[in-house]
Amino acid sequence: MEKKSTKKIVVGLVILAALIGGFLLCYNKFAAKGTVGEKAIVIEVVDSNGTSSEYDVNTDAEYLKDAMDELAASDSSFSFSGQEGDYGLMVEVINGEQAIYAEDNAYWALYVNGEYGQYGVTEQPVGDGDTYTWKYESAE
Repeated sequence: MEKKSTKKIVVGLVILAALIGGFLLCYNKFAAKGTVGEKAIVIEVVDSNGTSSEYDVNTDAEYLKDAMDELAASDSSFSFSGQEGDYGLMVEVINGEQAIYAEDNAYWALYVNGEYGQYGVTEQPVGDGDTYTWKYESAE
């Protein structure tokens, strides 16, 4: 009787280990990843008046926040700030214009190559030739 229950436990542990390994492989394959190496990207800012400013950036950054940090350090006309939260940095101010939903009923929306962004600024991978657009949007 003891052999059967020990055998069941061992088989259960082997199956559990295989499932965990499978989940880890899937996560590593499909998770958002940045690419290392010099990339030419465009960071665009569309303010509340609809005025667009474009910044050409050459970067080795893997994620957008790092590329934006590099841009802010090298170009005094670009700046951004925000609050750290559960999902990374929530961008609240770009080029001196505030968009805090609780105060302004507005927010900075991130678009990647014209499509609404799926990641926050700290997790958005940077790809060569991509355009990242920050657009001031009012909630109505």
